[in-house]
Amino acid sequence: DALRLRYGWQIPNIPALCVCGKKNSVDHTLTCKNGGYLIFRHNKVRDTNVAFLAEVCHDVKTEPELIPIASREHIPGNSEDKARLDISARGLWGPFQRTMFDVRIFHPNADSYKDRDIKAVYTQHENIKRKNYEQRVIQVEKCSFTPLVYSTLGGMAPQARVFHRRLAELVAEKTHEEYRDVMSLMRTKLSFALLKSVLISVRGSRGRQLRNVELPISDISFNLIPDGLSESYSSPKF
Repeated sequence: DALRLRYGWQIPNIPALCVCGKKNSVDHTLTCKNGGYLIFRHNKVRDTNVAFLAEVCHDVKTEPELIPIASREHIPGNSEDKARLDISARGLWGPFQRTMFDVRIFHPNADSYKDRDIKAVYTQHENIKRKNYEQRVIQVEKCSFTPLVYSTLGGMAPQARVFHRRLAELVAEKTHEEYRDVMSLMRTKLSFALLKSVLISVRGSRGRQLRNVELPISDISFNLIPDGLSESYSSPKF
């Protein structure tokens, strides 16, 4: 499947229709919200970045909750209570500087991106993240914000490339490894995280999951004789 994806060949033995009713294809499986595979792909990339940040940064957190905005404050973007970003960490851009990150992964072959320049699409997604969270993070959280935008084909937006270069420099300095080796490892892990999540999206089940209605043993009656018949029933004599 990975080779077929790489060369754009058709993948055999996949359903003709998705559970949402639309015609099934590789492009559709990577954008369909049924099955939870979009969240799974997002979390795989997020957790890969968290693992590298934990090597060189302090106070690394996953899905930190943002401070609520006071009613008198007017800050553009997402103002919902209990809003969360994907990652926060101290020490990436400066020794004591806290930075918050939010991950987005898009599929460049989706219908909405056809006939568009890929650089413009990356910039669009970065700007959406900044519009939603940057001012809130700066004004309320008192820290910096970095959007991390990736594509399902393995590409990165400009801010994500800067982030990974800086992270590789810190890891190489701490571990006394060559920068190129650290960057190669980082890109390999990200590529495999994306590839695994993409393959699972293509082959994974999207049907409705049946609930387990099996009764616990304590609630099961082992009396095989119906009520009311036990008195008239006598065991056969041999």
